[in-house]
Amino acid sequence: MGDDREQRGEDADPDREPDGSETFLKALEDFEREKPSPGPGRAEPVVGARIRGTLVSIGDEQSLVDFGGRSEALVETKHLRDEAGALKHQPGDLVELFVVEAADQIVLAPSLLADPRAAWSQVHEARRTEVPVTGRATSLNAGGLEVDLGGVRGFCPVSQVEAAFCADPSVYVGRTLQFLVTELDEARGTAVLSRKALLRREEQEKASRLLASLKPGDEIEGSVTRLEPFGAFVNIGGVDGLVHVSEISHDRTAHPRDALAEGQKVRVRVLRIDRLKDDRPRIGLSIKAAAPDPWANVGERFTKGLRVRGAVVRLTDFGAFVNLAPGIDGLVHVSEAAPHRVSHVKEVLSQGQDVEALVLAVDPVKRRISLSIREAIGESAPAARSAAVGDAVEGVVAGIKPYGVFVDLPVYGHRVRGLVPREETGEPRNADLMKRFKVGQPLAVEVIEVKEGKIRLSAARAAARAEERGFRSYEQRGGPAPDAPPTAMAEALRKAMEAARKKQEGR
Repeated sequence: MGDDREQRGEDADPDREPDGSETFLKALEDFEREKPSPGPGRAEPVVGARIRGTLVSIGDEQSLVDFGGRSEALVETKHLRDEAGALKHQPGDLVELFVVEAADQIVLAPSLLADPRAAWSQVHEARRTEVPVTGRATSLNAGGLEVDLGGVRGFCPVSQVEAAFCADPSVYVGRTLQFLVTELDEARGTAVLSRKALLRREEQEKASRLLASLKPGDEIEGSVTRLEPFGAFVNIGGVDGLVHVSEISHDRTAHPRDALAEGQKVRVRVLRIDRLKDDRPRIGLSIKAAAPDPWANVGERFTKGLRVRGAVVRLTDFGAFVNLAPGIDGLVHVSEAAPHRVSHVKEVLSQGQDVEALVLAVDPVKRRISLSIREAIGESAPAARSAAVGDAVEGVVAGIKPYGVFVDLPVYGHRVRGLVPREETGEPRNADLMKRFKVGQPLAVEVIEVKEGKIRLSAARAAARAEERGFRSYEQRGGPAPDAPPTAMAEALRKAMEAARKKQEGR
């Protein structure tokens, strides 16, 4: 009897601790009693409603979703797995699903699952509420896919199988897919379906969510969709942004196709987000901003005195820029472009030319590297000899002044320079030296004085020596017959040599 009373709950000890099941039932009753009913704006959802909620727990067969209602909604765990069967969510994740049942228990799913007993009415409801339906592609005919919607025959045209052109719809035969119902044929009991419309809708929803949270400075993965001469369009989660050609790489890019290909995955940084008049977004992106900064360790890679090679990429009035590495250009100032003086770098350099230079200075903060071609040439020049009076050498005009001409003398070493006084130029007293000589012009000279490191030169004596050598060579080759009248050339050489001798004697 005692056992019967205990089973009926009679004469039970009020101080007895309740067992586990009683504790759970009491807690559930307290929860239902204390949980507020939904307010005017939070009515219990109806079939077809799209709701967002948080996964509370995940079981082997069923899982619970908290969407703010009186109780959690139920979702079959299989809907939380990928095609391989692996879970793609975990407790705490935010999910977005459709209400497929709204009786005593709210049941959620990614789409309406046709019940063979009420399949046609569910397909009707799916079209009315624009809720996706799940069906299995059973075969392929000339027009598209035949789909089984749990007893209702569905058809998806080839043009509606994918978001873009579908090259091979046969790959979907045997797979379970989701569709939107676009048309119903009551007489035949068939439904026309579109997977494309569903994919496009999902892309738009994803893009809207992305735009709501996107801001300048964000970095995101994208896919190149189109290449134009001015830049590349990149899809970043359903919306396209433009990467200007100047923002593709730290290296110079003439055309986007030189660095990118359609379909290529890239990481981009958002530079700006503008709204057009029709409220469409215009998003500026950068690939190079999301890439490592090439100037980050430039001080370690390019040290002062380092000999480097690069290609001339740009000529300016003040110098030439030389590309040393992707994204890193150095400047050769016009004064460092050649061993001799030049008025413009285009006199000695051309775009695309490969050059060797020495690093003079590196400023990582200002992103500047100073280079010298002149120093590089000087370092590589052979050991120079000392200048001596009487030397006949070849020089290069470095500067022109009213009192004379400065000449660089590479034969004596880097930056060795001498002066041809006006009276040694061979030009008349009042002649304009700027018209006779040009900077960069080769010039034969003779050393006439070396004093305290200064070198005086003579272009006139070098010219006279050259004429004398020419006349002697002419005589050694036989010259004219003894009784032949002198030729004009021979007479000119004789007079030049005589004038040179008198000039030297007069000094």
